[in-house]
Amino acid sequence: MDYVLIIKIISALVYPAGLALALAFFWLILRLLKRRMLSRLSGALAILTLLLASNPMFAGRLARSLESQYPQMVVDKISEHDVIVVLGGGLRLPLAPAQHVQLGHASDRYWHATRLYRAGKAQRVIISGGNVYSQAGIDAEAIYAKALLQEWGVPDEAILLETQSRTTEQNQRYLVELIAEQEIRSILLVTSALHMPRAYTLFEQLPVIVTPASADVLVRERAAPKIFKWLPSASAFELSTVALHEYYGMAFARILSELKVLKFSFWCPSCTTQAINSSPS
Repeated sequence: MDYVLIIKIISALVYPAGLALALAFFWLILRLLKRRMLSRLSGALAILTLLLASNPMFAGRLARSLESQYPQMVVDKISEHDVIVVLGGGLRLPLAPAQHVQLGHASDRYWHATRLYRAGKAQRVIISGGNVYSQAGIDAEAIYAKALLQEWGVPDEAILLETQSRTTEQNQRYLVELIAEQEIRSILLVTSALHMPRAYTLFEQLPVIVTPASADVLVRERAAPKIFKWLPSASAFELSTVALHEYYGMAFARILSELKVLKFSFWCPSCTTQAINSSPS
């Protein structure tokens, strides 16, 4: 089975909605089995999960803990780099009945990459991103993103594409050869502020200088009655889910890293320390 599909299924089960549903299911089973204490605990946890995830204060702090790690920089203060690398995400593909590409959540990363290019921060832009699931008659997201950048003034010869990746880890993996072929020494990494901690952790492993250039910022200071910070909302529930997606992704990456080290130490115990110390930071 496709491992990306497996990851998506597991993720859905541990997001707030899936977790609350699973806890409610256990509540029902335990109630039928007359395990009153455990059923009450399961039911309470299901309710608590929904209350926390839909609370604007909780969702905001959870997301801010990620976005604050690499704050958005003023464009004028960013130095020149060899290339701008923008990670795919945020475009709504032209699937029926839609007749054209639409700008969705996180699509600001494409405009930010254009902004950096027009400001002279790099002479080339690499767009990385395929489609998570293949769509009949639909091109990779990077191809549609290229068309947008061209409409916004980035010339065709300045844009390079990577169209195979389906995850952030694959973004990094498939760009390794392209970066080497183009003799790139420094990159401006563009993605959503919420996504930047996970992306930067992967890309800083490359043998190039990587500077994070965060795009869309979701948690912003705005004037509003304080009561709305405590009232549950669908937008807060979505924000909690997106933030947890990033935390789960980072945890999964650490687990994979540990497994690789363990596998390597099994085959060559004396080489482990040397391999870890010599790995790029």
